[in-house]
Amino acid sequence: KQARDVLSALAGVAASLNKFALDFRLMQSPAVGEWAEPFGRDQTGSSAMPFKRNPIIAENICSLARYIGKLPAVAWDNASQSILERSLDDSANRRVIFPEAFLATEEIVVKAHRLISGMALDRRAMTRNLQKYGPFAATERLLTLLVAKGADRQQVHEWLREASLSAWEAVKNGDENPLQYHLSSDERIDRYLSADQISGLLAAGSYTGTAAERADRL
Repeated sequence: KQARDVLSALAGVAASLNKFALDFRLMQSPAVGEWAEPFGRDQTGSSAMPFKRNPIIAENICSLARYIGKLPAVAWDNASQSILERSLDDSANRRVIFPEAFLATEEIVVKAHRLISGMALDRRAMTRNLQKYGPFAATERLLTLLVAKGADRQQVHEWLREASLSAWEAVKNGDENPLQYHLSSDERIDRYLSADQISGLLAAGSYTGTAAERADRL
């Protein structure tokens, strides 16, 4: 049981860092492009696409974390399959799983520290993504305020759905997000909210709540 507890604790560390590294890989992908790993001046990119910067540190973390996460199962087998508490069929694997678990965990912690210390942030990409996708998430605030002003919730939901679907088609075609225009020009919504109110409610930068403060504290 103690062996399983130790390995489970290490696997918990690995799970957290795997989640972080996996998100990092997504955020570095060309489609998002907001984060980037530290990249040496002479470091090579993808062999097939020399311009591409592969997230090699994050991928390495995920690879090792995946291995660490499987080790508690070996300790479980050792604990559950000890015949009359006299068999020694756990002896060989115990000589491997403990040192490798600690070494691999140390390695992903070191790599995660390097990744965080040297990561680059692309504010232009962040702004672009907020402008493109942020207004869709902010429609929830419009719905809440419109209902508070006396509009029927089901009707409001339909108004927002119609405008969002139309705006999404424009975004898919590579155009700027026209959601604010669609909502501001809707006479049904204009009865309750002005164009300036709609603009303020759709501003993605004001929709993050206390996220910035909490990130700074972290």
